[in-house]
Amino acid sequence: MTRQQWIVCGAEFIEGDVIRWHESVFQPNRYDRSQRVKVGHRAVTAQVLFDPMDSNEMLELEVVASEGRNAYQVGDTLRRARRTVSREDTERLAWSDEEARASVVDSLPEAQLKAVREAQTQIPKPLAQPGYSQKIPSAGTTGAPWRRKRKATGAYAAKP
Repeated sequence: MTRQQWIVCGAEFIEGDVIRWHESVFQPNRYDRSQRVKVGHRAVTAQVLFDPMDSNEMLELEVVASEGRNAYQVGDTLRRARRTVSREDTERLAWSDEEARASVVDSLPEAQLKAVREAQTQIPKPLAQPGYSQKIPSAGTTGAPWRRKRKATGAYAAKP
């Protein structure tokens, strides 16, 4: 028996690859998604059945193995977005002939290669927004622009 070799791939997987990743499991709440409670983790190993050329479509995956909380059955079909599956800890099973895999990757259409590259680019996280209790720094102005205009025209001059 040979030992399986796993290669960290991130978003670099193609149709036919066997990949594994970890995902969080949440308690279902059909009324309010923001109130969901994280109940555990799940490790999923699946074969990529369909890799779309368009980044708006979903990957189709067939489960080979799953373990952890609420594990999937072997043979289940999953649909996931590429960005959901392609994290930094995603691994793929090495092919017996990696040169053959390299030639398959070279023969992929440009649109599919573009989808792989888009999934690899990290989306910058937005800057932290100040909370309600924090003051927003301003450049020496106090009040809204209409107050400054009223003050400049003398609307407040009549008041003592």
